[in-house]
Amino acid sequence: MTAYAPSPLIAAPPSVQGRLLRQPPGHIPREALLQRLLAYDCRLRLLVAPAGFGKSVLLADCAHQCPPDHELLWLNCAVPGLDPAQLCQLLCQALGYAPSLSSSELLAALAQEPRRLWLVLNDYPVAPADELDGYLNLLLNAAAAGICWWLGSRRRPACNLPRLLLEGELLELGPSDLLFSAAEVSAWLGQLQPQRSAWAEALHGATQGWPAALRLRVLAAQGEPDTLAAPLDEQHGELLRDYLTREVLQELPHELLQTLQQLAQLPRFNYELCEHLFGVGEGGEWMRQLAERGAFIHELEQHKGWFALFAPVATLLRRSTRALPCHSLHLHASQWFAAQGDIRAAVEHALLGGQPEVAGSFLERFTEEQLLQGQDLALILGWRAELPDSLLLSTPRLILLNAWVLLLVGRLDEALACVDQLARFQPRGDGPRTLELFAQWQAIQGIAAYGRGCAIDSREQLLEALPNLPPSAWAQALLCRSILTQVAIGEGDLELAQQLSYKALRQARACGSLVFEALLELDHALLLEARGEFARAEALLQRVLASCDLAVLRETPVLGRAQLRLGRLSLRQGRREEAARLLQAGLDDAQRCGDPGAFHGYLGLADLAAGEGDLAAAFALLAQAERLMQRQRVSETLYRGTLLLASGRLWLYQGHRQRAREAATRVLGYARRVKVMLPPPNFPEMIPRFQLLLLQLDLEEGADVRMPLQALLEQALAQGRQALACELWLAYAEACAQWDDEATAKQARQAGQALRLRLDYQCLWFTVTDPEHAPQPTATPGSADMQLSCRELAVLGLIAQGLSNQEVAEQLFISLHTVKTHARRINGKLGVARRTQAVAKAKALGFL
Repeated sequence: MTAYAPSPLIAAPPSVQGRLLRQPPGHIPREALLQRLLAYDCRLRLLVAPAGFGKSVLLADCAHQCPPDHELLWLNCAVPGLDPAQLCQLLCQALGYAPSLSSSELLAALAQEPRRLWLVLNDYPVAPADELDGYLNLLLNAAAAGICWWLGSRRRPACNLPRLLLEGELLELGPSDLLFSAAEVSAWLGQLQPQRSAWAEALHGATQGWPAALRLRVLAAQGEPDTLAAPLDEQHGELLRDYLTREVLQELPHELLQTLQQLAQLPRFNYELCEHLFGVGEGGEWMRQLAERGAFIHELEQHKGWFALFAPVATLLRRSTRALPCHSLHLHASQWFAAQGDIRAAVEHALLGGQPEVAGSFLERFTEEQLLQGQDLALILGWRAELPDSLLLSTPRLILLNAWVLLLVGRLDEALACVDQLARFQPRGDGPRTLELFAQWQAIQGIAAYGRGCAIDSREQLLEALPNLPPSAWAQALLCRSILTQVAIGEGDLELAQQLSYKALRQARACGSLVFEALLELDHALLLEARGEFARAEALLQRVLASCDLAVLRETPVLGRAQLRLGRLSLRQGRREEAARLLQAGLDDAQRCGDPGAFHGYLGLADLAAGEGDLAAAFALLAQAERLMQRQRVSETLYRGTLLLASGRLWLYQGHRQRAREAATRVLGYARRVKVMLPPPNFPEMIPRFQLLLLQLDLEEGADVRMPLQALLEQALAQGRQALACELWLAYAEACAQWDDEATAKQARQAGQALRLRLDYQCLWFTVTDPEHAPQPTATPGSADMQLSCRELAVLGLIAQGLSNQEVAEQLFISLHTVKTHARRINGKLGVARRTQAVAKAKALGFL
């Protein structure tokens, strides 16, 4: 940390000329930086950063590590107007040379210097000085090999640094190297004021690790109760603002100060924008001078040629210049960005400039391709909150843009209400335009109907819209084809889904849209997953990610959705750690994009938790998924059914049969009301899974469900839903066994296990199990008919603990009749007659 309060002088070797910097209170050595600086053998170690980045303290820490065979010479270069002659005098005095030596004579003397020296030049002048920099360059080149130079400066001196770097004679640390990490802030605060350790995270976030800001904000909070929140209010920034003024602002010429204050209003800028805003021939030059002076301007890593003001400094400057008129600045910036085709920045600056009408006009320039790919959805939703409804609904183009945005984020009712406003703009005498507007209206109606689960309405609207969409609306047409593919998958017509998918992919490739091609490949992967072809689906998704620019995909929901699908496929194939990593990465990306698909990230993680037997975590993740959808105002039909199904599976395991039955009855009752109900996107098996859940509940209560289960199984096999068929085979085997039809149960179990083995379907959907005791889809140990179900393993485990049948029933929340049935089936599978024999054989076979 940079020192701002008196403290004892640090010890220094006798040969040191001048005084080293005091260690600040709570000083923590930067061990990683120290080792990096000390271990690198080179001629010049250069620390370049703006004020308050701890350069002097770090140099002093390094000075303490000066080797015994070297002499340390510390020079304070903070001399007003320092020129080559003055630097020469300072060096002569430190080196013990005659003070009358000229600059050229000093160069000659340094070339012959026999001593091994560390020459530390601290606080090198911040004002540009070509002559001084030129002389420093001569010193670096002329000095003998035993002289090592250390330089701390707010600006990068105009020396031949590239040559030194090329020769391996330069180590340079910049601002990003000197910022404190979150861990360092926590350690520093814990050492300085342990009672306020809880402030660490908030302080690091507000200051980004700027040492001066950290120290001064904590000093500003002295005397306040420790229980208060971290000192981040404007009143706590007064000390820091005073430091910034004295150290930086008051040294700037008037035109540079004004330029810096206005740059603080801009999220990013470059040379051309500064020329436009501040004058041709001056604006760019002023920006360059500010950067050279170390005025907290840094280049953006992701956008070469673009710069920004260090965020904590920008915040301070904006607060201190509130009275300055900035509307004109933002308006001119918005015009410049619009001319460059950067509509996002143009809209942002128009809003900052208090010109919503201008922002609305720029908003109309968003292309359908950008929008329907999912780009900038969260951003446009934010703008909607700042723009009046009268403006958002003022033109057909704005109405359609807003309707598509609302549709894509799952706010179906709002999208329909918005698109209905097109009725106010019926063109007269313009047949093609009227037809196009109606086709757009139908497309939105059809996609919304799909989101509501209405198959007939969705298909009719989409098929009628497609022929009337003009070639310019190819993006809308592709989205309609994608939804038709998903409708076919949801209805179980997988052959038709494949035909529609290929047709849509051909159109996307003809249009040259890699992002739309990737979006449509997600439909194809969903089709493969429904067929149980997990390996093919996984290979397809990995190929999509490998063939596209990830930076481009990151601007759309594609990357997050692909990661979520890959995570789900990894889980199905038993790779739990990989699944957890992919699901979390996909969830993070989806949330960043504002994509409602984030719901499936929470769902996948809940599935993973259930598979590990952690029901509390599974329910908590489902609750998080519900909260996310509600906060984003996503229509319930897009997630409620899947949420109830997952909860129902967990309730079934817990023995809360009535809750599970109510959930299944509620959804299936809705399906009967809408005649032909579609499942929500990304979960095409919802309806048959609800039917399976109801049948399992009936079975738990002693009903004979073999015939309806067989019918459901035959339907899944006819549709080609092999993964679902696996689970239905096993459920059918369980039903047959419960009714003492052991021969049929054995055949069904063998068929299900064989299919499961072929598909590599290791983790069934939302099956609660202990991974250590989970049955594997292989035939070991023993034959396939010896495999125990998850519930049978649970019952057997409790029996092994010595519990009676009644105690097992109470523990698992199931009836005594069901426990006896499970026990009878366990004995039959293991070929034993008594429970003690069953426990012994299960242990021998590795089941327990």
